[in-house]
Amino acid sequence: MDDDRTNLTVFPGVYPPSEDTYLLLDAMQVGPDDVFLEVGSGAGLITLTAAKTAKTVVSIDISFDAVRNTKENLEKNGLYDHCQVIESNLLDALSTSFKFSLMVFNPPYLPQDDENTDFDRAFIGGPTGAELTLRFIRQTVAHLLPAGRILVVVSSLADVDIIQKTMTECGFVVEKVSESSMFFEKIQVLGGVLKEDHRETVL
Repeated sequence: MDDDRTNLTVFPGVYPPSEDTYLLLDAMQVGPDDVFLEVGSGAGLITLTAAKTAKTVVSIDISFDAVRNTKENLEKNGLYDHCQVIESNLLDALSTSFKFSLMVFNPPYLPQDDENTDFDRAFIGGPTGAELTLRFIRQTVAHLLPAGRILVVVSSLADVDIIQKTMTECGFVVEKVSESSMFFEKIQVLGGVLKEDHRETVL
């Protein structure tokens, strides 16, 4: 998706659009009937791009600065009228009355290491790098419309097998949508389409 006409400001301390952001952006197919959710919006580039097409957009980030950043960019681009921006730890702040046709997440996906930095929240996804992603996947089922879709970014440095296995167990048909090599790892976008006969399960 082309973002050349998006006027984007990035606040200090907010995760800026990076190669993994653009990989997810290129994997998205947003239609005019979509009810769209982005988790982990950062500066809001993906949210803004979706807002140009989707019927309704909700954007979530755990960082108050990122929430402010995304909201300001939506307002600056004249896209805020059909959007909501919420501060939340994943989907914790949403009631199950919120239902979406497409949910996307570019999570912190690296395994924990011995070094602690100010950027750990943006990069570390848990001991194996997959824990935050697994929690997101399990939460999505209660918030998806029938045949709803998810897209999630994963790293070859994390436990990708358990992510794919969990998506399948939660009722998704899983596919690798795109892939890019970055330095010492491969970054993939995994897509899941919720089976219509799935049963909501709390794992």
